[in-house]
Amino acid sequence: MERVQAAQRPAQGDEVQSLAEFPASDALAVPSLEKFELLTLTARSAPGQERRDATAALHAALATFPRAPEYATLLLRLLDEGAFNDLRNDDGTATREVAVEALLNLGYPWALQIQPEELSRYRQLALARTRNKWLLLLGILGLGALAATFLMRLF
Repeated sequence: MERVQAAQRPAQGDEVQSLAEFPASDALAVPSLEKFELLTLTARSAPGQERRDATAALHAALATFPRAPEYATLLLRLLDEGAFNDLRNDDGTATREVAVEALLNLGYPWALQIQPEELSRYRQLALARTRNKWLLLLGILGLGALAATFLMRLF
């Protein structure tokens, strides 16, 4: 029995290290304040593919926005300056809307500091998106009914 236990003990150099010591990957890491501001500046001023890449990275950063006061203050300042006004992701999502949503997800006290005009615009976009989904559904149902009527007349 002692021989089996001695064989199962790892040698001193064979110890398994803790997984907690490994650094997080860059894809999951939250960008620093400077990098976040640089992404915003690049998305506003760069042409072509670089602008699209920076906007996509900005949307990803806003999706994983930390609950730190420094980040919320920076986001409020960028919203007030109009830094996100003309930015849209490749799927058509407005960066301004994603920024307001990030602040709303941060909760108190940051959500209270959003300008009323920004909240109004956010609500209008959310209502328009819901309305467009219903109109699309009604259009599809109408086309289906029209196609069914046409097929019934043929036979």
